[in-house]
Amino acid sequence: MPTEKESAPATARAASRRRRPRHATQRRTCVSLRFSELEWAAVQQAADHADLAPGGFSAAATLAAATSTDPSAAVADYRRGIQELMESNRQLGAVGNNLNQLAHYVNAGGQPGTELRQLLARVEASIDAVDDAVAWMVRR
Repeated sequence: MPTEKESAPATARAASRRRRPRHATQRRTCVSLRFSELEWAAVQQAADHADLAPGGFSAAATLAAATSTDPSAAVADYRRGIQELMESNRQLGAVGNNLNQLAHYVNAGGQPGTELRQLLARVEASIDAVDDAVAWMVRR
């Protein structure tokens, strides 16, 4: 458990954060957000950089996206990346179907040729590339 001296800098930093200006009327609508550990760390880091509390930062970011001329632009890059990964996944599924057919051929006594080995190496590289892209999207 942190001592009073250890928690003082964090408390001082939190107290020095700039608060959003208050509105004349009280806000009545509340939204509860859920984040993974990595997402929450990213929100906290961005909030610290903006000198805001994480809740205020989340509200400001949401309002900035919602009030822009193109609200979908705020999340367009992420969505486009997800759509591209989904398309890659679909294509790899089709390749997997073909690989099952090849496995059936080899299991029935057929001999895999050099071309098949090269194809398998390319498929493995493609799967690794999709895995890397997914990991990058998750870290964003």
